[in-house]
Amino acid sequence: MTSRKSKPLQFLAELKRRKVYRASVTYIAVVFIALQIVDLLIPTTNLPAWSDELLLAIAIIGFPVAVIAAWAFELSPEGVRLTQPSATDSTAQGNAEWSILNVAAAVGLFAAAAVVWWYLVTPGQEETDIANRTIAVLPFKTLGTEHANAFTEGLHLGVLTRLSNASGLDVISRTSVMAIDSTDHTLPEIAEALGASWILRADVQESGSNIQLNARLLDARADRQIWAQTYQRTLNVDNVFDIQSELSLAIIDALHTRLTPLEKARVDKSPTNNLEAYGLHALGRRELDKRDGLGMQAAVEYFEQAILLDEDYTLAWVGLADALSLLYDYRYDRRELLMSRADEAVQRALELDPLSAAAHASRGLFLYARQNAEGAIRSLTRAAELQPNYADGLSWLAWIHQVNGDPAIGLGYAKRAVIVNPLSGEAISNLTLSYLANGSYEQALAQSMHNQDVLPSWPTAKLYEAMALYHQGRFADAQIAFMGLSVGWVRDGAESGLALSYIATGDLSAARQVLADIEDREDYFSIGLIYAALDEKELAFETFNKVEGWGPWTALVMRHFFSEVLRPLAGDSRYQELLDKMHRSWGLVR
Repeated sequence: MTSRKSKPLQFLAELKRRKVYRASVTYIAVVFIALQIVDLLIPTTNLPAWSDELLLAIAIIGFPVAVIAAWAFELSPEGVRLTQPSATDSTAQGNAEWSILNVAAAVGLFAAAAVVWWYLVTPGQEETDIANRTIAVLPFKTLGTEHANAFTEGLHLGVLTRLSNASGLDVISRTSVMAIDSTDHTLPEIAEALGASWILRADVQESGSNIQLNARLLDARADRQIWAQTYQRTLNVDNVFDIQSELSLAIIDALHTRLTPLEKARVDKSPTNNLEAYGLHALGRRELDKRDGLGMQAAVEYFEQAILLDEDYTLAWVGLADALSLLYDYRYDRRELLMSRADEAVQRALELDPLSAAAHASRGLFLYARQNAEGAIRSLTRAAELQPNYADGLSWLAWIHQVNGDPAIGLGYAKRAVIVNPLSGEAISNLTLSYLANGSYEQALAQSMHNQDVLPSWPTAKLYEAMALYHQGRFADAQIAFMGLSVGWVRDGAESGLALSYIATGDLSAARQVLADIEDREDYFSIGLIYAALDEKELAFETFNKVEGWGPWTALVMRHFFSEVLRPLAGDSRYQELLDKMHRSWGLVR
């Protein structure tokens, strides 16, 4: 009887003798370290996002193999050999009983280890309760005034930026949350407009040298508060960024979202050591979001002032580069000096932070403005890998894929951009273009109308409406849409569209009148397009050969639009020469 009672103790002693404990602990430690390394590598290499899950699955499968191997084999001076039975286990009956006990205990040990592993390493069950982690951070309110000041705007932008580093969240972009008036809508209405399941509200109060921030996380669909916290600090740069970091981490935790080590470091990181520079950067972003010439010029000034106060402020350098590149790209200022300054700014940003998604996206925007299509795509793709929520980068990537002739790829990025920035005129515009380039004219028309509702002053939205109508064969409606339209970046593109609409309905005299109106303006591509539609092939080629800058509109038309006009030219070798010139203009060899 005594011998039987001692069997469990003998088994535990045997586990120790066979070094099963040591092997199990070593195995778990090695796998844990490997998982941390993979988490670090995923954001900085081309490893797929599911690499850590694959490693974990392999490790779980391999754990019982490691336990059995530790039990059955041992290392000796002669090499690996079967572990010899204990001297206390000598009788056949004892061996039989011992074998049964071994099997039962091993199964129990593995089951217990699997349970511990599951709870320590894999996500908790409560995570599955949150199916949608799309969150909108509404503009913070400054108590005691109707409008948020630069400091409050900086706090809001900082929290948004930090949350956007969490790849497990879909964070609605600042452009969209700033576009909605939360005072005139219920919470469910705001959620519907932004496509968000969760809403973060906060108000800020300054009192002398102190600051208080009251934050509330709300379930938008159910219109109920699920979390609230008040932060009180002495007003200094360290405390301000501590509040942002603590608030962001609390939200991430409340939504049961994991962070990789790199993402955690970015959420904790302080962007600058100067509060005034921080406020100037926020004001610069506000102006840049307007996407007009005056706003871009004002943004340049704000970013330059921020850099004077902190020359190591990465995001201020990024903002400066973005503003200068957009001024050039939107044709508000075509001086080469702008692009030289933009190049210097983006290079400085990348020197300060080589893993900044914003800096890589800014580099992509600069290269696009320089018509380096492949370089732009590489930089913008890298930005999307580093920060999947970076809305501007996604929208620019969608755009350049359309210009480069990859409409299906561009459509995917355009859809993603609108998810995280649903009220951005630029993002909706690029989604409209993507539908046009993919031949989805009904969807393009719907998005163009939506774009005009969101941003009535955006003339490109009206251009895309006209293009959708034309390609649907609704030429009379297209004439109305094209009429009187002026869109700077396409030069006389709207006028040529009007002329082609007239030709499609047989009104050749009206088309020739449009041609006469634009002939002196030297937009040779638009003029050549009208000649091609009038079936004046030689004049068309003669005019196309005068084109010097094959910009985005010319590339888009040659790749995606007015195929019935250009198709008769395609059989001529001169047409291929035109395509080759266009490809070279964008740094492509095909």
